[in-house]
Amino acid sequence: MLLKTANDTYLFQERDHHTKWHPGRIAPFGGGVEGTESLRACAGRELLEELGLRVEESSLKDIGLFPSQKDPDASIRMYVIEGVNLAGLVLTEGKAIVELSLEEALNNDLVTDFTKEVLRSL
Repeated sequence: MLLKTANDTYLFQERDHHTKWHPGRIAPFGGGVEGTESLRACAGRELLEELGLRVEESSLKDIGLFPSQKDPDASIRMYVIEGVNLAGLVLTEGKAIVELSLEEALNNDLVTDFTKEVLRSL
């Protein structure tokens, strides 16, 4: 999920160096569906687990479906949540929360190509 602040910046996860995918890189928060949960329920659960952020499913604005870079047969549904307050977040996964403007994110070498693709679609 993309998290957009009231200041038109975006909040991302700096991944720790112990993760299998994109260690040390900057990427959106998120994760995979568990059991029979819907995509929106998954998004809400992941944000609660990773940031302590409770969101109403109706606040998830659909950005679109993007090809997975891990699995050529899979796609990833991306959402944006607007008006997120950094001060209220508690990071429980990853190394850090990174706040970047759209331009900064698109020009930052640590931001994953997938993340840049999603940002360009906005």
